[in-house]
Amino acid sequence: MQKPERLRLLAVDDHLMVRMSLVRALSREDDLIVAGVAESGAHALRLFESLRPDITLINARLSDIQGVEVTRRIVQEHSGARILLVSIDEAAEDIHQALEAGALGCLPKGVEKRLLLQAIRQVAAGKRFVSDDFAQKLAERNSLVSLSEPEAEILRQIAQGKTDKVIAGDLGLGSAGVETHMAQILCKLGVPDRTRAVTVALERGLLRF
Repeated sequence: MQKPERLRLLAVDDHLMVRMSLVRALSREDDLIVAGVAESGAHALRLFESLRPDITLINARLSDIQGVEVTRRIVQEHSGARILLVSIDEAAEDIHQALEAGALGCLPKGVEKRLLLQAIRQVAAGKRFVSDDFAQKLAERNSLVSLSEPEAEILRQIAQGKTDKVIAGDLGLGSAGVETHMAQILCKLGVPDRTRAVTVALERGLLRF
């Protein structure tokens, strides 16, 4: 019987010993093979283009480009990329930023091999991997976020395709007022633009029509 193809991994870490340890540990698994190793974020971006790995493991703290930004750039170019961010800080905002950037999973520092393998295989199946403690932190973070009525109304009108000038007229705000509210909304939701703000607000039940 022919053996199933191994999952091809790209491991990204700027510490030599960590890279060597990952290669040793993962290459012992029958269903995994380390196809490439990158020592920096820039190196990871180049290798991803040439290797197109099944799974990319990225250290969240790299010396040149942070792991979240590397993730964001890869996902923008390759929407089907399956990325697992490792060694992420356990603050809720860091976890949120990792998932918002497009990572399918994230793991804390010093994670044991068993959990790492579980995460890799789950992400390989196209499923999100968030440990129970991380999920709890995210839930607590999201429960603290709320939109004022003016902020919610601005998002509703943006979703309807209205311009800042029209929104300002409808709500009795100057254009600068709309921009100020929008900046606060983006900060609250931790998103980079208006489109994501509308999407995230709907997902969290903060915006209804």
